[in-house]
Amino acid sequence: MNSNFKVAFATNDGVTTFAHFGRAKYFEVIEVKDGNVVSRERREKPDFHSGNTHNHDHHSNHGDRHNTIYSLVEDCDFVVAAGMGYGIYDFLISKGKQPIVTTEKNIEDALINLISGQLVNHSEKLH
Repeated sequence: MNSNFKVAFATNDGVTTFAHFGRAKYFEVIEVKDGNVVSRERREKPDFHSGNTHNHDHHSNHGDRHNTIYSLVEDCDFVVAAGMGYGIYDFLISKGKQPIVTTEKNIEDALINLISGQLVNHSEKLH
């Protein structure tokens, strides 16, 4: 495993991975260098599944939404969630990112497994 990377975890609380990528409130973005965490930040993401979006642009299709999400994780190598749809998964791959669908609930546990190269991508959970 490369020990230098940035990863974005879809989350609602900064502690656990969220089960629905598109409905998560935040990305917990963690930078790892030489296998150690060097920075961590929470990035708020628009909620495309309610009328209360923090984004001033109204997105009417998934392509616009995917581009908006991509702008929040553009500097990341990995994007991790407990569940996501085929569309965003394929879109992230097309942009050179590695999306991972995990069964790890705790972000810290998932991060340890990612650093060690042991985080399993459960692509069978795509919907």
